[in-house]
Amino acid sequence: MSDATHEDMAVLLKLPEFRRFLFAAIQSAGILGHEGPAHGHTPRDLSFAEGRRSLGFDILQLAHRGQPEEVRASDPGALVTLNAAILAAVNISKEKARGKRNNDTRRFDELNEDG
Repeated sequence: MSDATHEDMAVLLKLPEFRRFLFAAIQSAGILGHEGPAHGHTPRDLSFAEGRRSLGFDILQLAHRGQPEEVRASDPGALVTLNAAILAAVNISKEKARGKRNNDTRRFDELNEDG
């Protein structure tokens, strides 16, 4: 990977929006899924699914190369980058959940029976 690409990836990994995109790409590639072959799947379907997974791993490895040297050399490898992507996706979900609440910030145990 060229130095420019390495630097670009390092910049992108700092953005929570990119980490959320990375999570969505990995999720759509089927890396996090545990579904096995179902009845009616042809070898062609399975080959297609494996190709998607392979591309997802390639994207994850490419993103991981943008991590600092000490992170890239660590034992878990690209799992660190995957973890950052998952955390970014979880944080946006929490923010959306907070936004859906009404403005009542009282805790449940602070409410009386009348609500």
